Amino acid sequence: MLKNNFKSRFRDLKGRLKEIGCREEMTRVVQFRESMALISGFLEEVRQAVTRGTFADQLEEIYFFKFEKPEFYALKIYEACLFTLDNNRPCGTPEMLRGYYLEELRLIARFFQQQAFLYQYYRSGFTELDVQLFTRGVVVQTLVLPEVAETDPGYSTNGDYVFAQFAAYEMLQEHLLSAISRLDGEAMLPVNGQAGKKWFDWKGEVINLVELGYGLFLSRQTSAGLQELFNWLEESFGVEIGIPANRFREIKRRKRLSRTRFTEAVRDALIAYMDKDDLYDPDKDRD
Repeated sequence: MLKNNFKSRFRDLKGRLKEIGCREEMTRVVQFRESMALISGFLEEVRQAVTRGTFADQLEEIYFFKFEKPEFYALKIYEACLFTLDNNRPCGTPEMLRGYYLEELRLIARFFQQQAFLYQYYRSGFTELDVQLFTRGVVVQTLVLPEVAETDPGYSTNGDYVFAQFAAYEMLQEHLLSAISRLDGEAMLPVNGQAGKKWFDWKGEVINLVELGYGLFLSRQTSAGLQELFNWLEESFGVEIGIPANRFREIKRRKRLSRTRFTEAVRDALIAYMDKDDLYDPDKDRD
């Protein structure tokens, strides 16, 4: 498969979309048309490559339909939702606009509630249903799964489209929260920091942040969801982590290195510091 090529092309696509969004001489309608044309062209190229080729194994097929295709299609859904949001925006007071944004947030929350089981599966990084959800040709008769929006049997699974919706609506949700914060004259606080502001430099490998994030999430040290936690880490350190589950697979596939290398390094550093501090602690042996 051309997985790496897909990701590279996708980054280029997002760069071109950003350029279009900055072209003030274009109307919003023209920007939308050009953006959707670029996105649709990219998606068609990916579809043709997948339907004409073969995956190396089932794991590669699951990886594509669980992570890559939803990420690609989420961009199309998000751009369409954003255009509709802007197009229907009321002309009036800031209070009217704020109410409009809040109602859109309620619609998103309602969708997440309606798909509560799959949304929890999406956010938690579970794998138990991956074969049923992300391999082609699997027929599952259950009320848990939504109706599949795409009917091409060679390029659709039971779960890839709803995962794309989850990703798109989370992006839209973040956009709406930022818009409301601007109206309120406050900085956007995703978890406990200021959006768009890098607080510190991250000097280690980005993959170490993935290990840290999963460690905090799985040990229940925070009330934040997995994606919220990684959004905070990205904004706090000014790095791009990408899809957390994708990067976590890199950790699980480590052969030569320990799969918890960073966590072990933190533990060793703490123990070494405590041992050194004990040498100068006059009260160490008094208990």
